[in-house]
Amino acid sequence: SIGPRWGAAILLAPRIQRRPSRGSSASRHVMAGVFAKAEEADVGDLFGRQGAQVLPTPVSPAWYAANERSWYGEADIAKMTKKEKQSKELIACSMTVSYAPTARAKCRRCGESIEKGSLRLGYPFRWRACEDAYTLYLHPECYVPEVFGIKEKELRSKVFGFEALNNTERAQLWRKMRGRGREAEASSESKKAADEFAKGTIGPGVDIASLPKVKVPSELVVPMLPFQREGLAWMCNQETTEVRGGILADEMGMGKTIQAISLLLSRRQKGPCLVVVPMAAVLQWVSEIERFTKPGSLRVMVYHGAQKARLATEFKKSDVVITTYQTLETDYRREMDKTRVTCKWCGKLFQPDKLKVHQRYFCGPDAQRTAKQQKTEKKFQDAAKKAMANMGITSGGSSSSSSYSPPTITNIYKDFMKEAGVELKAKGYWGIRKEVAERLQSGPTSGSRGSRGDSGGESLNR
Repeated sequence: SIGPRWGAAILLAPRIQRRPSRGSSASRHVMAGVFAKAEEADVGDLFGRQGAQVLPTPVSPAWYAANERSWYGEADIAKMTKKEKQSKELIACSMTVSYAPTARAKCRRCGESIEKGSLRLGYPFRWRACEDAYTLYLHPECYVPEVFGIKEKELRSKVFGFEALNNTERAQLWRKMRGRGREAEASSESKKAADEFAKGTIGPGVDIASLPKVKVPSELVVPMLPFQREGLAWMCNQETTEVRGGILADEMGMGKTIQAISLLLSRRQKGPCLVVVPMAAVLQWVSEIERFTKPGSLRVMVYHGAQKARLATEFKKSDVVITTYQTLETDYRREMDKTRVTCKWCGKLFQPDKLKVHQRYFCGPDAQRTAKQQKTEKKFQDAAKKAMANMGITSGGSSSSSSYSPPTITNIYKDFMKEAGVELKAKGYWGIRKEVAERLQSGPTSGSRGSRGDSGGESLNR
């Protein structure tokens, strides 16, 4: 792919308004032309004379306030009083040099991150005349003499921070500023990229030109363009590799559906082929199969809607089954729900592997949480107590017998029932519901009369 440093190469072809898909022949001719122009202009110049056009124009002349880490231009200085100039301790310079405290800053020229602890250059830039100037950073290797024009004997006066460097660091800085290592690297990468575009492949991919030609299926009623035939040959080749597939990433309108249909016709399978698309593309696929193939070439089924259960029995009668992402997800969840089992302690449904974790750490008499889980639970408890205090909820009822009773539905219900004279001993929402159901079935028990004269059974019913 084209990195930030190659943005200038695209600028060398200003007449190109839209870049076609990389998979097309037209796109390869366009990009080859771009890189050919880059080679004619000497891509190394992108880091020289042409590179000067990439950098935003610095503020000049400029003054740097070290205590504020801010820049001031000539117009700013004219508005200052003598006292303000003295308080800011302004220093006339063109650039700053310092060690990068973090790796967040990016070089304004090549676009790559500046490593933490490495030397970096900074220069002032103002987006608009009414705005304050701020610092843009560069790698020392990305310094452009044509922009700044700093000579070796001017480093002390024009680069703030140069005096703070020792002799070794100064020599290293100047060697990088006048070096052409990044230019040579850029030229090498440019030549490599141009070669890859010329042969129609990027990275460690397959050389499409060397692939055996694949005959266009006779069932296809429309002619295929050269780049579409290349795509068909590539897809057929991918089917024979251990990957058994790939990603066809042509731009919209380049005929990806036609290429996929030609693949279905060229490599027929014993069973149906599943095509999963967004809902908006279902009818498009159906219509394009009917329009681009001879009648009866491919038997198509749309698996969607209320009749899915009936259609599922007819899969083998079809060559292509078209469905949507939502339908696929719904069916997957339905099939996975069949394998879920019930926890004997709380009654909830879990997958077998999840149930083991649930009963080991969270549910049942033998469940024991790890130290980290207990620490997380304590954090939630502290947050609940703080929330209770903010809401003015004081401990009472069942809360008085427990060190932790957050205002959940279950605990509030237990507090109300205790005020009504019914002591519930179960824990958790489902445990409370089970105990209440059992008590209602067994009827009121002795000694469960509350202070208001209501029996336990009447309280439960209420």
